[in-house]
Parts: sequence; structure tokens; C-alpha cells
Amino acid sequence: MVRCAAALVAALGSLTLTSAFPAFNTPNSVDVDGNTCPLLDRNGLLCPVLCVLDFNDCPDAIRPPTCASNEQLCDDGTCQASCDAVVNPCLCGLTSSDVAAVYKACPAYKNTVTVLSYDPSIKEEQLAFVCAQEWGLVASNATLDDGSGVSSWSDQSTDLPMSWSDCPTPQEPELTFTEDFCIAFYAIIGAELVMYLLWHMYKTVRERHAASLRQVCSQLPSSLSVDSKNADIGNGSEIQADIEKSTVLMADGKPSSFVSSGSSGANVASAAELPDGMLLLRGYDNNYVGMALYYLSLLSTAGWIVLLAIIVSDYYGKVKGGVAYGLLANSNTSMAVFIFVWHLGAVWMVAMLACMSRLRNYFRIECSPAQAHVVQVEERQEEMVMMEGTQNRLTLLVNRIRESLVKKFDLNIVIESCAAQRLSPDDERVFIEYHCTRYVLSSASGQFQCHTFGLGNTHRAMLAHRGGLTTQQASDRGFYIGENFIRVAVPSFPVALLKEFLSYIYLYQMMCMWVWFYFNYYKMALVQFSVIIASAFVKVAIRLHSEYKVKSLAEHNSECRVKRDGKWSVLSTADLVPGDVVAVDAGMEIMCDGCVLQGEVVVDESSLTGEAMPVRKLPLKMDDMAYDAQQGASKTYSVIAGTRVLQCTGSIIASPSHSMPSLLSGKSLAEKQAIASASSDDEPETQILVTQTRTATDKGKLIKRILFPVRYSFVFDEQLRVAVLFLLAYAGLGFALSIWLMGHDMTSWLYGVFVLAQTCQPLIPASLTIGQSVAAHRLRRQNIFCIDLPRTIMAGKVQVFCFDKTGTLTKEGLEYFAVQEIQQTNNGNNGASAGFVAEETDMSRLPNVAQVGLAACHAVTVMGDQLIGNPVDVEQFRATDWEIMQGERDSELYLDTLISPFLESIDGSDKLGRRTVHVIKRFEFVHARQSMSVAVLDQATGHVHVYVKGSFERLKQMANSASVPSNYDSMTARWAREGCYVLALAHKNLGPADDLAAVTRMSREQIESGCDLVSLLLFRNKLKEDTASAIMELKGGDTRTVMITGDTALTGVYIARQCGMVSPSARVILGDVDGNSAGAEPLLVWRDTADDSVVDDIDRLLHSERQDIDDAEKRLGNVVSKRTPSIELAVTAAAFDHLVATNAIRRYLLDIRIFARMTPQGKVECVQLHMERAVTAMCGDGGNDCGALRAAHVGLALSDSEASIVSPFSSSNRSIHSCVTLLREGRSGLATSIAGYKFLINYGTTMSMLEIVQFYFSVIVPQAVWIMIDSFITVGLCIAVTQAQTARKLAPSRPTARLIGAHTLASIWGQTAINYAFLYGMMGLLFRQSWFRCHEFDSRDIDTSLWWLLGDNYEAEVISLVCMFQFVNAAAVYNFGYRYRRAWITNYILAVLYAGFISAISVLVLANPNRFSCMFRINCGNPDTLVDLGYSKPSWGISSYNNPAGHNVMPHKFRWTLWGLCIVNIVLCLAWEKFVVLGPVGRVVKKLWVERKGDSKLRVKL
Repeated sequence: MVRCAAALVAALGSLTLTSAFPAFNTPNSVDVDGNTCPLLDRNGLLCPVLCVLDFNDCPDAIRPPTCASNEQLCDDGTCQASCDAVVNPCLCGLTSSDVAAVYKACPAYKNTVTVLSYDPSIKEEQLAFVCAQEWGLVASNATLDDGSGVSSWSDQSTDLPMSWSDCPTPQEPELTFTEDFCIAFYAIIGAELVMYLLWHMYKTVRERHAASLRQVCSQLPSSLSVDSKNADIGNGSEIQADIEKSTVLMADGKPSSFVSSGSSGANVASAAELPDGMLLLRGYDNNYVGMALYYLSLLSTAGWIVLLAIIVSDYYGKVKGGVAYGLLANSNTSMAVFIFVWHLGAVWMVAMLACMSRLRNYFRIECSPAQAHVVQVEERQEEMVMMEGTQNRLTLLVNRIRESLVKKFDLNIVIESCAAQRLSPDDERVFIEYHCTRYVLSSASGQFQCHTFGLGNTHRAMLAHRGGLTTQQASDRGFYIGENFIRVAVPSFPVALLKEFLSYIYLYQMMCMWVWFYFNYYKMALVQFSVIIASAFVKVAIRLHSEYKVKSLAEHNSECRVKRDGKWSVLSTADLVPGDVVAVDAGMEIMCDGCVLQGEVVVDESSLTGEAMPVRKLPLKMDDMAYDAQQGASKTYSVIAGTRVLQCTGSIIASPSHSMPSLLSGKSLAEKQAIASASSDDEPETQILVTQTRTATDKGKLIKRILFPVRYSFVFDEQLRVAVLFLLAYAGLGFALSIWLMGHDMTSWLYGVFVLAQTCQPLIPASLTIGQSVAAHRLRRQNIFCIDLPRTIMAGKVQVFCFDKTGTLTKEGLEYFAVQEIQQTNNGNNGASAGFVAEETDMSRLPNVAQVGLAACHAVTVMGDQLIGNPVDVEQFRATDWEIMQGERDSELYLDTLISPFLESIDGSDKLGRRTVHVIKRFEFVHARQSMSVAVLDQATGHVHVYVKGSFERLKQMANSASVPSNYDSMTARWAREGCYVLALAHKNLGPADDLAAVTRMSREQIESGCDLVSLLLFRNKLKEDTASAIMELKGGDTRTVMITGDTALTGVYIARQCGMVSPSARVILGDVDGNSAGAEPLLVWRDTADDSVVDDIDRLLHSERQDIDDAEKRLGNVVSKRTPSIELAVTAAAFDHLVATNAIRRYLLDIRIFARMTPQGKVECVQLHMERAVTAMCGDGGNDCGALRAAHVGLALSDSEASIVSPFSSSNRSIHSCVTLLREGRSGLATSIAGYKFLINYGTTMSMLEIVQFYFSVIVPQAVWIMIDSFITVGLCIAVTQAQTARKLAPSRPTARLIGAHTLASIWGQTAINYAFLYGMMGLLFRQSWFRCHEFDSRDIDTSLWWLLGDNYEAEVISLVCMFQFVNAAAVYNFGYRYRRAWITNYILAVLYAGFISAISVLVLANPNRFSCMFRINCGNPDTLVDLGYSKPSWGISSYNNPAGHNVMPHKFRWTLWGLCIVNIVLCLAWEKFVVLGPVGRVVKKLWVERKGDSKLRVKL
């Protein structure tokens, strides 16, 4: 191993030639006319030291001075008080005993000399001759062939009077690679490899049967049913017994084939083999040797970094005695060792990053999870592609390769190690916590499972748990569920910063930094290092801020009163478990999901659902009604975690099957406080039963989704892989050219790394997110809040925008309009008939039956002076002018007591003064039934009346047919067409109330059957003032708008016409299911909404219309006028379900404008179907459309609160213009991200071009230019590009999101081609200048590793100036906003920087030598040379120029020519982007391409 490593490093070290030469021309060979270049004079040269045997032999010009009396003349020709420490240069490092004769040094010549016809190949001979001639040692007419008359230095010279101190080059010290530190290195590496090999062999033997020990576990909890009969008994045995028979079900409800009681996931090699929702568990036991090796591997990682630091420090002479290469002997060996260690360190650290998630457990021994100290949980997590239709052959090929690599190396497996825990050292029960969910080890099966407790599925079963739990029961359940507290681990800032750096992008940047530090490019390395560190600090700070917000949302803990062991105790909410009974007090925040056992609760759910109105929750009924908290019918009785109680009351269960009496008012603040602070022996008035805790709650699921989001891929990610491959190929070509042009040596490898690093800019991934951050910040300033940053860019690609109607397109709530009474007429033998009378807006003029029904058939309650309930119910009750009596009821059977507004009798009226009625039975509104009902006791007559209210379609089916007017359908259709929200009211009289309890025991079917229609209840739903303008702007922005509403189809059509979603002249065809034929299958029928006529061939009509739109698309014109359809479709929920069932929905989906009578789940399905075809957004108020908001690519909740977990976006501005703002900012952010990406790609191509050209001429642009480009131009302008202002209106198209699309490539490579042409043209122009030819830079006698000495020439100067103009102009080019950002000049930051940089570079080109240009080593020179050129002598210091002429000042005419051509370069690049890529030329080319090849782009109807 020692020999192999030493041989490899020695082979690298043998590449000692560090010179380069242009491949296709010889510098200073011929002039512009083809004549051979004369040799130039070289001035400013210093003479070598002259050595003599006696100081008297020194020429007069350098004769030693006369020393003072207290000084003596030393051998170096100077006067010193003591010569003991003086070094004699004529000894050449030897001692007096090592030479035959001791020569003394004449004093150094203070003047410089000029060598005529300077020839680098004989420069030593020429300089010696000129100096000897200057000192009079040779005749003035002597020639170089005559020699200087002075011999060369020799340690054996004894008789020569004088010689030059041209000491022989000392032999460089050599590194034999057998030095102590080398042996130590070999020993450490060798010992590590041996230990790792032995450990692997040992681990392989120990784990030979490990595959059979692994377990498969489902993330779906197994339900542990609880016997309600024994719920009050402290018997925890029912839990373990239920575990024995529990079966894990998959998402489809079928038992899992991977997991069953008492079995294991035998021989499952990887989680990749498992279906979704399954986990692979692998147990590991600690091993002291393995632990030591693990920490050794971490130490080794740090060791590679330390080793690189030592080599770099040795380069600067900071390791051994202040001598450069004091440790590694010489430059070539140091460089070879650095390259060797750099590669090994990079490989090691890449391997460590790749194995990071598995590394710790690799140094443990795998065992059964049941006996493990640590359980490794593996989960397959597929990447969700959020946008289809952007793939091309190349991306598909790359994705196939990537998928094969993912499959081969399990790159889609998420791994987390969970400690096996016990509640106490004596407790034998074991559990792990994964993703905030507890998985408990079954003692019988040896399987880990997560659990939930099923308390029952009916109201009666839930009420049976009102006795609460015992302490033992709660403890047992708490063990299986875990504490009711979601812990969010937020790392400290240093730990978070360390995790941020543990990524491939930072590793790539760090390895580039080491090359720059080593190659004396430390100034730029420090700048880049500072930028990287600063950006990392900012990213970590932002991420920690977000995590702390989630932590504050999740980790909320308080105290509450809980019924334990039959007594009320104050406990922490973290101790709650399913089955607990909790007392509810006004003002408390509910920390669990539950159902109301007694009392009524008014809660604020805005923080979770976005519902701005308080919501009333009713107690369970003592009946067998099904209970499912996830279904609409049961939500009335359910409370959810994260909601705040605004008010609550108490009641007593008096008899079965009735809701609790309402006592919502009458309690003073002092009384409420007394209730809250009651002793534990008092029975609380309002109680809830805990049904779910922790991550099983709705809030917990949302938090879990935030903490562990599903990975998804946007078009950026899909095409970025291809772009990176292109860049790597391009950079690889540049790397190869660098090695070839710079001399095939180790120095050329370092230059190649420079090309690689600057072509594959590490900032490219960050540039794609800068636009997102800027867009999110601007949205926040406009009260639109974002919790998912990448969705801002997706908003820029939205093609379909779906809207809820009520509260979104229209104003909040409904406005009461009128009641249209239905009169029953007895026609004698012809039977009874029903008919409508004129609508009445004043409810006081309605008959008693209708008036009482409208006053009582609702679920409104009172909180203070505010009516609480469904907005429609509230508006209905407010219109009646009745009152809800506050205070105690006369009977516990009364749910509500209502009083009419009439205070005295009215002459001629059948109203007998103020009336009082009591609600004794109420069935709340259920979406599935579309109705609610009440039973009302009329106190005056003693009769019980039943009222049913619901959708007019549903009540037509429920009511007696004789009570339905013949024109019922046409009348309701008429009101719906006029935009009314139509409800129907039905009634029946049960007669005198002999037994109210009997009425309360009646089922819903008994109550609601046999009713007669009484009236229609009409509400107006007015548009918001700005809805129409917002819809028109969305359509003008090439965005299809769709309505998904729970209202009727005809009302939806009316609102759609009002807001401009449907054209006024469009024909709207409604699809509905006709099921009138008995026994016949449901038939989808299409009818014209204007005249209700049946449309037979809908497909023919749609096909004809599509052809018309396709023809209009070919004509130039407004996008709205081209794509506005003349035929619109609307469907009911029944029709939608029918189309889905027959798999025909996708054929009509993008033709359907209105989806009516949609349930919350139906809205989700509708949005998901649209997502298959286009990028889809959903806008709603956050109520029953929460699911659709979360499902959509882009969801926007219009909510007064910052409902950040309802959807990716939420707006406190409830205007539809928030949607327009979101799309404008999304498009601007997308365009900005693409602009930043193109800017950095252009930087890479321009930089690689710069470096290849300079490497060809063996020059390097001055160091100050590097710093200017990399520190100020690139970083400053990259940030400035993102500050472009958003366009004020939506453009009729969307910005491209394709990183390798034709549009993007034309923009990047068009600029690159123009820049290439001008740089090569400028260099060609330079070589046609007579003043330049024969003054070219010749690097044959220059060490190219000293790169900072290679910039004092015309070639580097021209390259610097041209490329700096190009770098700056790239930002201006990509600042064009086209249609998505405002005018170029409105980006004030960029405008100022652009003008400043262009002005500064122009000064460098045009100005005479000055302090600024000399700082950049451009148009400057040595002070004496500048004086010779006619300029004043500089007052500032200038380092000596490294070229024969001593300057690089260009003639004035050439400066102006160069500047003019650079301006032409700028103008052409701007014109290419403005008129070709973004302008008319590009549009014409695109049109011709589409006509020839066709267009696969989805074009939606507007």
C-alpha cells in the first residue's frame, strides 16, 4: 500500500513542466505585414551581484563606501557595526571552508539598465554584458559575442579577480514518501481499511439470518374497540385482548397480505418491495466496537479536511518554520499530494453523504425489532410529478435512467432510526415513535403496530362512555396512543447550520474553495466563502423561523377538567386519551377531537377550516343514529382540535332520543367564571367525549403533513437534471481544453477545476428559488400568505381556476328576498290541487303556518347579541323578526322557545297577538339528505307541527304529490335563473300533544314523511363588486374559470353570466340524470337552460364549436375573443357521478363550466380530474371546500384569519382579485427564476469562454478583475435580476417553465454565440494592430503556476474588458419582463447597478492611466514607463509590470474602437432577446413551427 500510494503521488509529481504556449501561433514571430519581429529593448532590469577577491577590484560605479569609525566593511559590501550575522551572497549558501577562495560582494548597483534587443533565451548573458559595459569592465564598442569579461561563479575559483554571483540552482529537496508523517498517514489509512473490512466480515456473519427477522408494519392504525358496558370499570385487559385479534387493513379496506397478527415480514430485502403505506422495520443492537468505528469514520471525515488545510497552509509556509513547502519539500510534490488528497477526500465525503442515513446502523448488529435498542424504519416515498406534458425525449430518457438508478440503489427510501423506548426501566412494554405516531410492540405477536380506539359508531354507543375512564384505563390507553402532544424537534442554530452544510451542493462548493485557497486565489475564495456562509445562515434562519411557527402551532398544552375514577380532576391536555370525558368552558382551546355529550358549544374553527363564522355544535342524541366524525351528518356533533370555544352551555339528559335543551344565554361573566372554577365535585354543564388525540386528530394530520410533506417534482426539477448533464458535458470539454492548452501538467488540472467550478455554477439551484422567495414576500405584503414556497411558481402556470360560489364569487352569506306561498285548493270531486301565489317580501303578512315554520325551522342560537348558525338560517330567522327566548325553559323538553314580534292584535288578522312556540325535536341539516326538520309545539293551540326545510328538489320527492304545484319545476327554475337561492318548506300537523316524549322518540323518517309543501323561500346571492372584473382579467390572462358549487345549476348559470364566466350570448346546456322511468337505468339528459328543450347530439355541437375555436386560433386577435365558447356545459352532481361512473367525464371535462350540487368530496374529485389535464387552482372560503383547496396544485383560501394550514395560500383580503394577484406574482416569480437561471448559465458559458481564450494565450486576467466579476458583478446582479417589478395585468400567456425548452435555449445560446463572436473578433482585431504585434505576451520563460503574474499584457486586458461588458449586459438582457414583469427601468436596483458597472468599465477602457484603472492593472504601467509615454508620474504605488514593455496602455483610437464594438455587442444581445426571443421574430418562427409540426400545447376554452 505504501508503495502504491507513493508511486501514484510520485507519478503526479513527475509532471514538472509548468509552461504553456499557444498551439497555433508563435508570439512575437511576425508583424502585421508578415515581417519577422525585431527583438525589443527591455528596460528597468537590475544587475547581478559582482564578486571580487578584494574590494579594491570593484568598479568605481559599485565601489564599497568608506565606513564610519564604529563600523566595519562586511563581505556583502555594506558597513555594519558587526559582521557576525551578515550573509555573504558570493558564498551561494556555502561556508568559507567549502570554497577554494572567499569572494566578497561589491555593493548592489542602484540604477537599472536597458538591454537592447532583449532575447529571453539568452537573457542572463545579455544582462551580464550590459552591466559590465555600464561599469566599464568592457569597451563601449564591444559586442555580446566578446562576453562580459567576468566569469561565472565556481566554488573552486582561486585566481580569478572577479565573478558573477550566478549561484547554481540548488537542488530542490525531495520527498521520499518514507518520512515519518507519510508512514503515519499510510498506517492510519491502512489500519482503518483493515478495521472496516474486519467489521464488515464480522457483521456479515452475525447478520446472515437478519432478513428473516425484519418486520413489515402498516401506517394505518389497527382499531381497538372498547366495550362500552365495561367502560366505567378499571379493566385494561380488553386492550390486550383486542390487540390479539386486530387486523391491519390497507387503504382499500382489505387485510394486508404483508401484515397479519403474529407474522413478520420475512425476507423483505427493502421497503421498495412494499406497497404504499407500509413500513419496513429493522432492529439493531448496539456494539461497542461498531460505535468506536462509527466515531472513527466521523473523525476521519474531519481528518481529510484537516489534511487539506495542512497542505494549503504548507503552500503558504505556515506549517514549518515559515518556509513555503517546508513539509512537502517542493512545489511539484506539494501539488501532487494536494491533488491526490483532494480526490481521496472528495470520494470519502461523497460516500459519507450517500450513506449518512444508514451509517450509524451499519456499525450496529441487526437483530429482531422486538429485541432491538434501535429500530430503523424504512418507507418508500415516491416523488409526485406536479405537472405533466412538459417531457420531451431527452427528459424522458434521463428520467428512465434516473428511475433505474433509484430502483437499483433504493434512492426513494426514506430512513429514520427510532429508539426503542419504555415508560420506565421496570416496564417490559416497548414502543417506538415514528413521525409523531406511536408504534407498540405486541407481546403476543412480536409485531409493532400503531393503534386507535374505536368508541362506537352510533350516538347511543358514544353516550355510553359519559362515565369517563379510570386512572388505570387512561394509563393503558395512553401507552398505546402516546401523550396528546405533538413534539416538534427544532434543532439549535449550530446544529441546523451543520445539517444545512451536509449536502452535495455544499460539498461541491467546499472542494472548489480548497482549490482556490491552494492556488493563491484566496481573496476570491474568501469572498465566495463569505457569500456561501451568509446564504446558508439566511436559509437556516428562515427555515428555523418556519419550524418554530409549526412548533408553536403543534406544541400547545393547557389544563382542563377531566372525569377520572368518577371524579373531576384538573389534568394537562397532554394526558387526554380516547374515552376521556372533558368539561368545556368558554374561552378554552380544544386540544382533541371529540363529540359533544351534553350542552351546546359555539366554536371558532377559522384557524383550521377558514370558516369565519362561529359554528354551533350540538350534543349527541340517545338513539342509534350512525356517528362518523368525518361525515357531514356527524360534524354537527363533533368538535376538532385547534378550535376555540366561544360559548358553551349545560343541559341534562332527561329522556332518550332528543337533543339537549339550549341555555346559551342568561349567564353573566361572573357566573361563567364561577362555572370554570367550580370544584371537582360539581358536574360541568358542557362535556365532550375525547374520540381522537395526537396525530389522529384533524389538526394532528395537518401538522404531520407539514412536518413530513410528500416530495413532489415540478418541471424545474424534471428538466434541471438534463440541464446539469449538459453543463457537465460542456464543463468537461472546457476541463479537457484547459489541460491541453495549459501544458498537460498539474497546474493545468487546477486551471481545469476553475473552468469546471465556474461553468457548473453552485448558485444555479438557488437561482430557481430566489424568484419564489421574492414572490412570497410580495404576496405577503398584499395579505396573501404562503406556507409552501414552490407553489408560488406553480401559480405562474395555472391554466384552470376553479371557484366556489357562495362567499367566494358572491358576497358573504345570502340576502333574504321573498317567500312564495303554495296554496292548497280543494276542487271537490277533482281532488285537491296546489298553486303558487305571488311572492311576498314581508313575512308578517304570511299565514301562521308558514310564519311559524320559517321562525322555527333552523338551528340558530344566540351568543350575546349575535345570532350564531348557518348563514342561511341566520338570514332566514332575522327576516322573521321573531326572538329566541333567553333564560330557563318551562320544560326540559324544549330545545328552543320562540316569540313572535306581534305585541298586539291587528284588526282583520288571524294573528292573536304575541305567540309563543317551543321546539321539541330537531334533526340537523345533512348534506346527503339535503334537508332538516323540527317538531314545534304551539303553546296557544297545544298542537305539534312538523316543518321540513331543504332543497326544492329534495322536498319535491319527500312531500305529498298533491301538494306540489304542476308548475313547480318551471317556477323553481325561473327563480334559479334569476340567481335566487331557492329552498322549500313543508309542513304537517301532528295534532294535540298528549305525549311530547312520544314525539321526541319518533325517527327522522317518521317525522319528515307525509308533509305538504307550504312555500318557497328565496334568497339573493349578490356578486362581490369586483368579481366580474377579476374574472375578466383571469380570462384575459388565458386562464379558464370554472364554478364548483353546492347550489343549484340554474343559480350557478345565473351567477356565471353575471360575473362574465359565461358569455351573455352563450348557450348553456345542463346535464342531469333522468331517473323517472321505473326500473330503468339512470339516463344522462342534456337540456338547454333557456327553454328546457332536450339536446340530442351534444357531441356534434361540441365538435363543431371546437372547430370554430381552432379556426379562430389561427387568426390574430384578442385571446378572449378567440377562445370564448358559444356553448357552455353545466352538470349536476348526479350527472357528474354518472359521467365518472361511465368513464366519460374526461371527454367533457374542459367543456363543463358549472358543476352544481357538489358535495365536499365531489369538489375534491372534480379538482383532481382537472389536475390530470392542466395546472389547476382552487379558490374558496375554506369551509366545505378545504379538501379541494388542499388537493389542487394551487389552493387559495379567502379567510379573515391567516389560515395557513387550510391550503398553500390564504388571503385575508376576501376579494377575487386575490386570485389575480396570486397569478401575477406567480408568473413574475416564475419568469424571475428562469431569468436568474439563464443569467447564471450565461455566466458559466461566458466564463468558460474567457478562461479557454486566456489559457490559449497563457495569460490570466488580473486578480482584481476576477474579484470584480465573481464578487460584485455576478452576486450583485444575480440578486438585482430578482427585483424586477410584477406586471400590473395578466398577460394572455404564461411564462415558460422549461429549462431546456426552445425558448430558453434560444435565449441562452443566442447570447453565448454573440458573445463568442465578439470576443474572438476583438482578439482578431487586436492581432491586426501594428503596435501590438511583436509586443505579444510570451510565457515561455514564465511559470504558469504563478497565475497572478500573467495579467500584465494586452491580451488579458482585452479579454477582461470585453467579458466584463458581457457579464454585466447579461443581467440587462434577462431583465426584460416581456409580459410578466414591468418595464426594464422599473427594476431600479438593477438599473443603478447596470449603469454603474457599465460606466466603471467604460472608464477602464477609455480613460488615461489613473488610480482606478491601475488597481485593475488595465491601461496602466510602471511609473517611469508612463512618464516616457507622456503621462504624468503616478502619485500612487504600482507594482512592477511583468512584461518587457512595462505597461499595457492601449492607443486612444483603439480604446474607442474597442469600446464602440463592446457597445455594439451589448445592443445586439439586447436586440436578440427583445426582438428575436421575446419579440415578433420569435412569434413568427413559433407560428411557422406550429403550422408545420403542430402544437401539442393544451389550449383551454376561456
